[in-house]
Amino acid sequence: MFSSIRVKLTLFYVCVLAIIVGAFALISYSSFVSILRQETDENLAQMAQTLAESIKGEQNDAEVQRGPDELINESLDEFRFRDYQFAVITDDNRLVAFTTENKPPVDLASVDINKFGNVFINDTAFRSHVLPFGIEDHNYKLYVFHSLEDEIALNSRIRQAFFLIAPLLLIFAGLGGYFLVRESLKPIATIGDRAKQISATNLHERLPIANAKDEIGSLAIVFNELLDRLDVVFDRQRRFVADASHELRTPLAIIRGESEVALSKDSRSSTDYQESLQVVNDESKRLTKIVEDLFTLARADSGNLKANLQNLYLDELVSDCVRLIRTLADKRNLTIEFDGSETEIRGDETLLRRLFLNLLDNAIKYNIDGGSIKVHVGQHQVTISNTGDEIPAAQRKAIFDRFYRVEKSRTQRNETMMSGAGLGLSMAKCIAELHHATLEYSQNNQAENIFSVIFSN
Repeated sequence: MFSSIRVKLTLFYVCVLAIIVGAFALISYSSFVSILRQETDENLAQMAQTLAESIKGEQNDAEVQRGPDELINESLDEFRFRDYQFAVITDDNRLVAFTTENKPPVDLASVDINKFGNVFINDTAFRSHVLPFGIEDHNYKLYVFHSLEDEIALNSRIRQAFFLIAPLLLIFAGLGGYFLVRESLKPIATIGDRAKQISATNLHERLPIANAKDEIGSLAIVFNELLDRLDVVFDRQRRFVADASHELRTPLAIIRGESEVALSKDSRSSTDYQESLQVVNDESKRLTKIVEDLFTLARADSGNLKANLQNLYLDELVSDCVRLIRTLADKRNLTIEFDGSETEIRGDETLLRRLFLNLLDNAIKYNIDGGSIKVHVGQHQVTISNTGDEIPAAQRKAIFDRFYRVEKSRTQRNETMMSGAGLGLSMAKCIAELHHATLEYSQNNQAENIFSVIFSN
């Protein structure tokens, strides 16, 4: 139960609200008590001042001379209020007069002059105030008492109201918060249900977006973008497997056919066996090359293909590749022109040799008989151009895809030292990216196909 986000958010909301309500109740109650006490003290001070002035007025207006104690008692007899009680004490703590129902204690030293305090008279709480005054050279202390029973009862009712209202408020807030959280998280539940239905067979489906401007909508958009990328990867993977199966099927079928033909007759000449074995050997080499290329590309995709970087001269490496490929070019009456200046880079010699051999093999494979190939090295850049047919503009973006070939029928007729499975340019681009270089295709004014490998300085 407590693992649910709805419950957690609701509890968090209720706890925060409880703190706020508690703080508000405490501040409100404290303010109310303080204001009520302040009002009581002001009334006590005003009542004491009024009674003291009344006693002095009786002294001035008296027609018959009377003693101070008698004046005080006469004034107190006329000064009676339901909520207020009075007492007058001399400096030596002699009780002169009082209007309290219960005789107040003579010792009221706990209340300072002109101050306020709480006293108990027969177990009843009173708020008291003392005011000094004098009559005919006699000094007295006037005590005013106000019962705190009503104030205590009122404070108790206020506390009970807070204790009753606060839990009800938190209960309603919790229910309302849970409803709001449930409604707010409903799109997440919908997204979760839809996500459960998406698998490798229906990656084209997407998560619903209720509101693209809120956080949940943004999260759904991010997941949909992730599904878009996964869909592309899965589609590429399916095409890769299909193309790989197709390319592997051809040499395997040839090997199987030749072996069946060789075994179909009881007696064959050594020349026939030699020809069959030659075909099997050639197709085995082609099959091995395809498997090696696929393994290399798989390592590159998984990030396990590492380059052993070292200092080398790019012009010497490309020159060696041209020398190795020249024999194949001579078979098709192709001329190769090499022009290079000294260029030092850091790279993996084995991988770079494979890159340039693939590009040169591609230049021979897609060239016309009697055509030419030009190789130039300089300023951290290698360009290889050939006089083959122009690649259609619609297909130029796909020439670096795996198993992609512009003219498959022509490629099969012009097999060279590479696999012929449409992996050469993909392998070259992969190796270039591993060296932080770019592999680009373009055409010049002479309608030559140009592949450029540009290394960062």
